Amino acid sequence: MDSQFTAEQPEQFINHPVAPKKPIYKQIPWFSVIFSVVAQILIWWVYPLIYSKGLSAGQWQNNPLLLTYSFFLALTIFFTFNRRFVGWLNFLFLIIPFILLYFLYKEMTIHQIILLTLLPVALVAIHLKWLNLQNIFGLILFSGLSTLSLPVVIFYQQNTFLTKPFLVSLLPLLLSYLFFMSVIFIPEGQKKRVTALVFGVMFLLNILSLPWNLWTLLATLILIATWMVLINLDLKQRYRMSFFTVLQAITILLVFMQQAH
Repeated sequence: MDSQFTAEQPEQFINHPVAPKKPIYKQIPWFSVIFSVVAQILIWWVYPLIYSKGLSAGQWQNNPLLLTYSFFLALTIFFTFNRRFVGWLNFLFLIIPFILLYFLYKEMTIHQIILLTLLPVALVAIHLKWLNLQNIFGLILFSGLSTLSLPVVIFYQQNTFLTKPFLVSLLPLLLSYLFFMSVIFIPEGQKKRVTALVFGVMFLLNILSLPWNLWTLLATLILIATWMVLINLDLKQRYRMSFFTVLQAITILLVFMQQAH
């Protein structure tokens, strides 16, 4: 009788070991986070400071709270895009910029606060699927607000005024967001290729319209190489955001270096 119970059991009754789920902090690609956040902060901060140096009123204004806000906003953008607009962790990080805005309100004008509020509000809206913004319309919205929020506020903080030439000079930054972030909002298929091509050509024409020098040449080469990557290489989701953010930072900083000379 006992032998009947020691016989080989059917496969469906065998308990297979289940791999323990990793803690949430081990699931986060920390190197990608660091590279992406640093690159995003450089994109926002470097050019307004460079441009302000050429103005008689331009001087360094220490504002650690604004830098802290930009850090957490960059962190929020990374998690939002790297996790494809899903997950409770995105909303957890989205709360932080709104909290910091309360403290910034005591130090800035209402116009600056409105500009700073628009981008995190847009990130919340992009999460809502019923608004249908996880496409080219969301790309345009995000690119426009990323160009006009922090860079404009940083410039105003340094100079206490805003100039039309500075706003016009932000066009390369807008086009860089449209090009490099297109793969985030349109990650696959023919639409990705067409969108990257259209915005890539627009960005390339803008770069070529600037005075030609070494910086322009390097930015052009990176732009062309990136377009080839967008078309031919399907990067893993966990590396996509950091890869294209770093490339965007390098390209746009080269353009800004050209404009500074």
